Amino acid sequence: MKNREEATMNVTGAHQVRTVPSPARSGVLATLAALVIAATWWLALQPGAADAQTSFVSWINDPPPPLGTVLAVTNPLFRPVPLAVVGLTLGGWVMATTRGARWEVLRAIVISVAISEVITQTLKRLAHQSRPTASIVGLDVHGYPKDPYGDAYPSAHTSVAVGLVAALWPWLTWPQRIVGVILASLVALNRLYIGAHWPVDVIGGAAIGLLSGCGCWFVASRWPIAVAA
Repeated sequence: MKNREEATMNVTGAHQVRTVPSPARSGVLATLAALVIAATWWLALQPGAADAQTSFVSWINDPPPPLGTVLAVTNPLFRPVPLAVVGLTLGGWVMATTRGARWEVLRAIVISVAISEVITQTLKRLAHQSRPTASIVGLDVHGYPKDPYGDAYPSAHTSVAVGLVAALWPWLTWPQRIVGVILASLVALNRLYIGAHWPVDVIGGAAIGLLSGCGCWFVASRWPIAVAA
């Protein structure tokens, strides 16, 4: 009986490791993400970058249906408190379905948020770019509790949202993956909708999120946490 349980544990552990992308694949995706970060960083610092993006930001600040309807309906979800509730709810859902991989999930969450925040906050201070609300007169913040403050490039909300979905991807069910992609996309669009970011900020943030996810995959594949019997 004991041998059978040990065999089952080993099979479960092996299956868990195989669901995580290999270090080589993680490295390729991380390299691509780093190239996008470098490109968006360069674009954000170019003279006239704000002028080149003003038309799009003004358009998405008041887009036509159906996009405008979707953004208006979902906008209240992305206030600080509701967004925290949504995040905790999704986190609980994932934890309830991962069973033996819960410690892997917790580790991935911590690593992803840490990497995303460190890179994002470092680049914000280095780039020191103004937000659209400070550059375009008359933008509607759509009820956001206060005008977005701080530096624009890159989008921290986007980097953390994409980072969490990417980091947890190997352990998510398909319904969870669909919900995660939709929510991460809506977070990015919402930051544009309320005038908090330029498009290049959101693209850079998404690339940072993918990079942090690749870091989590690398850790999980090289140092998997043993699955308890």
